[in-house]
Amino acid sequence: MTAIFSLEKIGINKISMKYTLFSILTAVSLSPVVSVAQESLVTDRPDFVESSSVVTPGVLQVEGSFARDRTRLENGNIENWSTPFLFRLGIFSNVEARLESDWYTRTKDGLQDRSASRGGISDMSIGIKWAFSEGDEDVGRPAMAALLHTDLPTGSQEFKGTGVRPSLRVSAEWSVRMPWEDPNTGDGMGDWGVGIMPGVMIDRNEMDESYYSGIFGFVISKGIFIPELRAFTEIAFEQIQSVQNGGSLGFIQAGGTYLLNPSWQLDAAFAVGITENASDLGFTIGLSGFIAGR
Repeated sequence: MTAIFSLEKIGINKISMKYTLFSILTAVSLSPVVSVAQESLVTDRPDFVESSSVVTPGVLQVEGSFARDRTRLENGNIENWSTPFLFRLGIFSNVEARLESDWYTRTKDGLQDRSASRGGISDMSIGIKWAFSEGDEDVGRPAMAALLHTDLPTGSQEFKGTGVRPSLRVSAEWSVRMPWEDPNTGDGMGDWGVGIMPGVMIDRNEMDESYYSGIFGFVISKGIFIPELRAFTEIAFEQIQSVQNGGSLGFIQAGGTYLLNPSWQLDAAFAVGITENASDLGFTIGLSGFIAGR
């Protein structure tokens, strides 16, 4: 789907923060249209690699989902489920504002010697995406965007991270047509998409020590059967780090998207962990669309 920073120390408690976030979302959803809306929906989910496109100015797009993962241990299983969402608001022709969270999260420790379940709200992340380069398939130039995010310790006590955690990612996407495919079909099913996303995050541990974590993803996608349906597969590392700071979290994921109409999309994906500290299995299903400005 993230120096100890205390909101209480600067006069913002958890309740006021929730009201502030609610007010921001309400104001954003009522904002006027300042440009022509997008012709068709482009989402950042369900793959890990972000798209290089931004939302049209004045348009508010939501990408919501349900996610579940499981880790098998010698004495039982640990299961998590959450309800991730991403709000994207077009600001300029090449800039969008972003609000993201795993939102409500529940963890179940189904271990043989003990069994416990706890739930709460995950931290929020605010950020911007800047699309700084248009792609050109003829010369092999990718479409590129930079994403600057900051994870904030706004969640419930059980799921709150330590301090403010900024991150920077760069997404590059190529549109490719294979030599053996007919360029005159015009149905969109022959177009392959290749994306890569390196990045870095400044995180903090429980001892208030900062450290850098790497981020990396590589994805291949293709239209299949009908123009509205696309499938993808990818390898991703949401964290590249030493064991002392949580270890590397890598996985292989496959899934697809189905465009219901130009404004709404269904998606689903299945993931398998490939590093020791990653979840063994994961699954997500989501619905994305325009909710204002269209």
